Amino acid sequence: MPPRPTTIVSQPPLQTWRPPADPNKPLPCPYQKDFTVNITSHIPPAPFGGRDYGPGTRVAVTDQALRSLKQTELVMANPPLQPATPIAGTSATAATTPRTCTLLVTRPLAVVDGRGAQLAVCTIAPMPPKPSPGQALGQAPAVPAPFQAVAKIYDPLYYSFASKIAESVPCDVTWLADQDYSREAAAYQHLQNVKQTGAFAPRYFGSWTFTIGIRIGSTIQSRPVRLILIEYIQGPSLRELYSAARFDDAYRLEVLARVLDGDAKLRLSGIDQRDLAARNVVLKFPSGVTEEAQPKTMPRLVLIDYNSSVVYAKTIRGRGPCDGMTLPPNPMWLHWDDPLQEFWGWIPDEWQRKPRLRQEWLRKRFGGKDTVRSYAPVPDKLE
Repeated sequence: MPPRPTTIVSQPPLQTWRPPADPNKPLPCPYQKDFTVNITSHIPPAPFGGRDYGPGTRVAVTDQALRSLKQTELVMANPPLQPATPIAGTSATAATTPRTCTLLVTRPLAVVDGRGAQLAVCTIAPMPPKPSPGQALGQAPAVPAPFQAVAKIYDPLYYSFASKIAESVPCDVTWLADQDYSREAAAYQHLQNVKQTGAFAPRYFGSWTFTIGIRIGSTIQSRPVRLILIEYIQGPSLRELYSAARFDDAYRLEVLARVLDGDAKLRLSGIDQRDLAARNVVLKFPSGVTEEAQPKTMPRLVLIDYNSSVVYAKTIRGRGPCDGMTLPPNPMWLHWDDPLQEFWGWIPDEWQRKPRLRQEWLRKRFGGKDTVRSYAPVPDKLE
């Protein structure tokens, strides 16, 4: 009997998808100059996402469901996660006494629909706390003075609904905004606890929440939005200055060495920022230093952007590679096989052609006898 012919079953083409028209979505993004809102201190949920933190309690919306929703519908149906409720009578309960401030945007830094978290320079004016029961008149505590800060606002309505990996695939922006908020707030709180803010990392002014109105049909509804407040570092990033001819190679490599040193010290404190790049390092020169004088002045170097970071004490394992160490890991060991491509412009061009030159610089800068007291011993032989 001759073999039966093979039946070829054609597969349906992959469904194309584009973000649908969303007339309820307010545009442009509202966090522009003069935007004003009252914000309340907020305890973020535990950091989640990735193999270090695990999935957490937030359940991502399925791809099939995402394809049937407008972004506004997705955001309104999936509000941000709430933190775990503190146990009554514990110190955590006292720490949750809310503070309220008025936030006024004075200058948008990166406020664009679809970019993810929005960044704006703000004036923060603390509001007087509510009087406690039985408090006598005239005994209200003094109200702190207004201060300047950068607000990083995790509003899922202004994240990109289309995945940045494949534009024909929708992204659960509510899950992503919560992940960013939980991880970055955890990072800054950890850095503040171990006294690492205000130098290589910005000062941290806490995590906050506010409500904003949105018109759905004929009604105005409120939705919560999370944010953090960090120090405003007035200065350019390394990426912005990569082509500045006024900085010679010796200056550039000294800046790079200090960045690698700062990162190693953060790792000793229990955190890995995981996005060490020129765009995330800001230079703050002393007040009054002119551009001509900058090559003779070493600025404060500040590492920003911690939404990809890992705080090892909060991971599934509960510990990190530097636990038990008394000195930072040696940058030579951390970056021996790292091409440092995120710092092109701040490293010699010939390093790309001859990686050995980079390794020789690392050994000279971090491998001498003077570094024995600064870094932990290199655990492996470097080839």
